[in-house]
Amino acid sequence: EINATARGALDTLAQVLTSQGVRQVELRGYATGEDPDDARKVALVRTLAVRMYLIDQGVRARIEVLAQAAPAKSGAKERVDILTP
Repeated sequence: EINATARGALDTLAQVLTSQGVRQVELRGYATGEDPDDARKVALVRTLAVRMYLIDQGVRARIEVLAQAAPAKSGAKERVDILTP
């Protein structure tokens, strides 16, 4: 689920991407866990949720998705980074 704060940030981002005519976006999702395969799946689901939200907000750019896992004790943050060239 995308919380209200994140939705607000994504709404603003979608407006900027659309108004600037951005053609490509890269989403990098991160998750941690004991099992790297499970963590990677969580990261992928999280990243795909952001992708679908941006599409629903009218972003027409090509959106590439990457998902990465980190060990639970690594101190890595659970997040999705959004990059544009």
